[in-house]
Amino acid sequence: TAIAWMRTRISDRARILRHHFIGVSAKPEKMTAYGIPESNQIRFWDWVGGRFSLWSGIGLPIALKLGMVGFKQLLAGAHAMDTHFAQAPLADNLPVLMGLLQVWNSTFLGINGQAILPYDARLKLFPSYLTQLEMESNGKTVDRLGTPIDYATCPILWGEVGSNAQYAFYQLLHQGTQPVACDFIAPIRRYSRDDDTGSSLQYQQQLALANCLAQSRVLMLGDATRQGHHYYRGNQPSSTLLFDELTPYRLGQLIALYEHKVYVASALWNINPFDQWGVELGKQIATATHTVMTGRANADEYDGSTQQLLRVIANGRTGWERGLPRADLPQSDAPRVSAAGSLSPDSPWAAKEQLS
Repeated sequence: TAIAWMRTRISDRARILRHHFIGVSAKPEKMTAYGIPESNQIRFWDWVGGRFSLWSGIGLPIALKLGMVGFKQLLAGAHAMDTHFAQAPLADNLPVLMGLLQVWNSTFLGINGQAILPYDARLKLFPSYLTQLEMESNGKTVDRLGTPIDYATCPILWGEVGSNAQYAFYQLLHQGTQPVACDFIAPIRRYSRDDDTGSSLQYQQQLALANCLAQSRVLMLGDATRQGHHYYRGNQPSSTLLFDELTPYRLGQLIALYEHKVYVASALWNINPFDQWGVELGKQIATATHTVMTGRANADEYDGSTQQLLRVIANGRTGWERGLPRADLPQSDAPRVSAAGSLSPDSPWAAKEQLS
């Protein structure tokens, strides 16, 4: 798409690739076949999994954003955590402690959810980053030898900036029926402006820290003096990670901390955190499904549910309205509803609900 856009102004494709594109791949032959000159190719090892690759050439966009000084600080922070993991005694080893906690909570206490709650909006995407790092690495049902296991492994991860999450899903954390382990993450200092605006921002940072500590305290202790709707059971596990301020160096340490934690948990569960075969089958089926959608194959071998969904897509009509007339369709094309209120079996709007 980018090349097509640039070719509206520059017709020479080779010139575009020579002056405006850089390739990053473990397969230089494919970059060359695409037309990217060797001088514009950045290589990395073929054994580097995507979710562990930001430290390699894949980190080019990060370097462009932070500058090379900032990117080198990010790498230095990660290296410091690598050294800590390799050398610190087990009792003081942060990745080891966090891995042990995760295995204890998930496998032994049966806590199948983990919330990542940074109290700094600059880390708003960190929970999303960890969902791939942790669930793609340790979401496994077989051990390293391929033997099925009979114990729980990686919990379901999600998260949000803490100040937003308080008004979204903290209700479930405090009073819901599903136990959830929480990681609170916060810098102690932020904003260095020495003026009225700086004072106001520093006050907001203090409030954010106060909320962070208050929420973890309530999860731990609850409030048994309250009854009914006001009862807080407490006894919910959480960890609080505090650091002086958010810098590229500290961010590098934080990311590497979770990477090593993932490895520790995988070792305890005896699973391989560096493959992702669960992703592959869906991609293969998606390729085959696309051939059906483009008329290059038929859907005779597909299940009835998928066949019906493909028919709905082919007709260009969707079924989420469940009986509500669509304003952009003639009334005759609206879904047909029986007297009992259910979709007629032959309605093109009917899909999975026929199977329920």
